[in-house]
Amino acid sequence: MTEFVKIEKGLGPEGRIAVVRFDRGDNINALSPEALRQLTNAARSFEDDSDTSVVVLSGGPKAFSAGFELKDAKAVRGEPWTSVRCAGT
Repeated sequence: MTEFVKIEKGLGPEGRIAVVRFDRGDNINALSPEALRQLTNAARSFEDDSDTSVVVLSGGPKAFSAGFELKDAKAVRGEPWTSVRCAGT
């Protein structure tokens, strides 16, 4: 599985800043079910993190996101949007 999300913690003068970088490497950063799972997991990784005060979400070099990946629309057609969330939510 390709990693679309990378987390850097301990940044800033007091080490309380984290950067979450979302980059699919395709210049448009379309959201897909897998990308949404990875972003959700990244957000959850901060639930018990008392060392981080600020989280900066950053996109790719050309775009943060161009919207939903249309190639994946067939995978979720007819299902509510919430079905794309991580299992167990």
